[in-house]
Amino acid sequence: MEPRRSEALILRLRGLGESDLLLDMFARDLGRITALVKGGKRSQKRFFGLLLSGHLVDSQLAPPKKGSDLWRLDAASLLAAHVGLRLDYQRLIAAAPVWELLLRATAPQDPHPPALDLALATLSRLERANDPAELAAGLIVYLTRLLKELGYGLCLDVCLLCGRPHAQAASTQLSLAGGLVCGLCPNESPGRGRATAWEVPAGLVKGLAAAQEMELGALGRLRFPAAVLGPGLAFLGEFWQRVIGRDLAGLEVAQKFFFKNL
Repeated sequence: MEPRRSEALILRLRGLGESDLLLDMFARDLGRITALVKGGKRSQKRFFGLLLSGHLVDSQLAPPKKGSDLWRLDAASLLAAHVGLRLDYQRLIAAAPVWELLLRATAPQDPHPPALDLALATLSRLERANDPAELAAGLIVYLTRLLKELGYGLCLDVCLLCGRPHAQAASTQLSLAGGLVCGLCPNESPGRGRATAWEVPAGLVKGLAAAQEMELGALGRLRFPAAVLGPGLAFLGEFWQRVIGRDLAGLEVAQKFFFKNL
């Protein structure tokens, strides 16, 4: 493989030995990769102030050696710092799940440019947000749309169990099976119980459906009624944990913060 140059979002940094770093990145044409940064801890010229979670960089990467999946970051320049996120702790809390999910929910070296575009659009929205409701709305949109981009999209037009159109149902619930269950069907398949379904506040289903279907450039204008923000985050957080089979610390912190401040 030849050296590669790629636009990449930094997801996580980890120390390695006395002077090196391991850098998890989501690159436009490579997907999620891990790169070795030689001397990254002590760098005062090549990488000083550059390697931070949420930074978008133009990276120069040496390919892995045979039998390894570890790239090497030889050089990088900053494309977007998303400075506004670090000027307000509330914005940073809302942004952490953006790079956390790219780290936890994507496969190594599986390019997915739409997921990167979604993350960058979300970070730009969050760094301009001025109140918890706007931050929560941006996070809900991201959580919903990323499900679709990665192949886990919610079924929001018909009942999962009987196929009845949502518009014809007298009442509905959101199910961890992946979408809506109408009021005429059991909440879940036998044995799962009622705890896996959420009552749906008015406006939530319509908002989630819009988040899945709208053009990326229009998602920044999508808002939610205040009453649906908490239930929406609760459902999406639980569903994401079920999808990837592990806890999401950043998302859990964001949920707790918004439950207290909305």
